[in-house]
Amino acid sequence: MVTSQKLLSALLLAALVALSTTAVACHTPHQCPILQGMTGGAIPAPLPPSGDTYKVIGFRDGIRFYVIQYNDKIYRGGDILSRAGAESLRTLGIKTIIAVTPNDQERTLAREFGFKLVEIPFGWYDMKKTHLDKFLAAVDEGPTPVYVHCLGGDLRAGILAAHYRIHRESWSVEKALDEYYRLDASRLDAMDLVKKLRENAPKLQVVPPASPK
Repeated sequence: MVTSQKLLSALLLAALVALSTTAVACHTPHQCPILQGMTGGAIPAPLPPSGDTYKVIGFRDGIRFYVIQYNDKIYRGGDILSRAGAESLRTLGIKTIIAVTPNDQERTLAREFGFKLVEIPFGWYDMKKTHLDKFLAAVDEGPTPVYVHCLGGDLRAGILAAHYRIHRESWSVEKALDEYYRLDASRLDAMDLVKKLRENAPKLQVVPPASPK
């Protein structure tokens, strides 16, 4: 019986190692949904490189992973884990929280700290034009600055910031995506989000040649 239990444990351990190895092969450990799920989101994300178009605010108490500032209006990062996270946002001067992954704790903290809360829930594979439009409207309406977040901040919150770059700052899609990937978005996991971003980008108008006189 003991031998059978040891064998079962060994097989489970081997399967876990194989699963982890496969996951890491297509992700860095902190990007891997399997490994993060196994650890309760405890694998820390390293800070991205500095850039000319954004500011790396860094890690803040009560916020999952790190915070990025895009401009005077938009910050993004991971979800709010505790009251300390709300305190961190207040210190940054945040006025509005735009939540892709809202929850009851966040709703309570928003009321307590006086944040306006805008909920735009969607997953990796069901983002629609209505979500993108609602995000632009929420930033336009303010009050700003806003803090947009999903669970980790890099995929869904990041794609919303890229959409803002394109539609409010007249960036090209490629420039916005270059920044998106630079800020640690996984190309594998973001495939559908990027597809929807491209589909909803302004279409280039082709001007027909003038008729000869």
